[in-house]
Amino acid sequence: MRTAVYMRVSTDDQAKEGFSIPAQRDRLLSYIHSQDWTLADIYSDEGVSAKDTNRPELTRLLEDVRAGQIDVVLVYRLDRLTRSVLDLYQLLQEFDRHGVRFKSSTEVYDTTTAIGRLFITLVAALAQWERENLGERVKMGMGQMVRERKRPGGPPPYGYDLVDGQLIVNPEEAAGVRTMFAQYAQGESPRRIAEAANQQGLRGKNGALWSASAVLRLLKNPVYYGALRWNYANTEQRHNPPEHWLIEEEAHSAIIEEASYLLVQNRMTARSTKHPRTLGSSFLFSGILHCSRCGSAMRGKTTRTKRSAGGHYTHYYYWCKKKVAGSCNAPAIRQDWIEQLIIKELSRYFVESITAASEAAGVLQKQRRLKTPQPPSSFNDKEREQLTNWNDVWLCATEDERKLLVSCLIKHLEAEMDPTAKSRSIRLTRLDFH
Repeated sequence: MRTAVYMRVSTDDQAKEGFSIPAQRDRLLSYIHSQDWTLADIYSDEGVSAKDTNRPELTRLLEDVRAGQIDVVLVYRLDRLTRSVLDLYQLLQEFDRHGVRFKSSTEVYDTTTAIGRLFITLVAALAQWERENLGERVKMGMGQMVRERKRPGGPPPYGYDLVDGQLIVNPEEAAGVRTMFAQYAQGESPRRIAEAANQQGLRGKNGALWSASAVLRLLKNPVYYGALRWNYANTEQRHNPPEHWLIEEEAHSAIIEEASYLLVQNRMTARSTKHPRTLGSSFLFSGILHCSRCGSAMRGKTTRTKRSAGGHYTHYYYWCKKKVAGSCNAPAIRQDWIEQLIIKELSRYFVESITAASEAAGVLQKQRRLKTPQPPSSFNDKEREQLTNWNDVWLCATEDERKLLVSCLIKHLEAEMDPTAKSRSIRLTRLDFH
């Protein structure tokens, strides 16, 4: 059989136990002669540790194995090949794939015999045990790095550069990140945000064009408010529940405020719970308004009445979806009545209205209908009064802007006709804000 002799010695081995290269060569060549085998080649790694398989002569040996030039690999002792059970198992698998046998001249490790095959089975079990323990040790070490606010590896996310293991803000990319968060907060879809970024010439870290999925991944990453997240996985192939995630705050410089990040997350959650038809509906309260009698969603309906002077009046109503099936008798509710009650309810919360209306003004600023909003703390009394006057904000908004404001402010709404009122009117039975 064509025999490859592999020898290895480190400085410590030679000093302590006398495993010199000449001594190994003499023993192995004598063994080949006794078995009537043929020497194919000698592979000798001198002064090299067995901590891994990254060794010049071992690499050359594996190349010859794959080329079909060897029938058996012979070593003086098993630890000359490797000291790692996992590495040994992988090497033996490589030998087996190419029909190459393995033999130690001083031990019973011989894959041509039954006891040798038993040895391989034991090695496989030990390799699995070592692999699992290694994974646990690596996971524990990386978790500890995160707790110490140290990045446990990986390329830097868009918006940052990696310098000496630390995330440093990339000013040009950071501007793009802020724009994307602001656009989503103003109601833009991930697809529209990606299209705008591509039109502006923005590219990802690898030079790729932006896509809706890439924008969503960016918006969901807490790295942008300075947090370090680890053990996060939320895909079909692998999913870790949030309680298994590890998030450390203030690990590096932030690009956006945490409040901006949380606002975007809340809006993502709100949008994900709505049907696509609801998101594109022309009715303000689609997906939000529910029947106060049975709890079912209420559907929008449009009616038109003729004007005496010509033309038509258009009215928007909401009907309980179970009314059509005859299982609910709730009457229809006009949309403009609901709007009036919502504005009245918002005006009750003065302090909260400053923040919410400021945000609303920011949305309307996009259409140049209001002045550029300032931080709530900088408004004077007159500006505060104007800002928290929801009637003015509502009148100044288009239908699309009103729908955006409703989706941002209101989570759940229930209304019904008021049986105590002298004239036809409604009352809110439930109103939940985000």
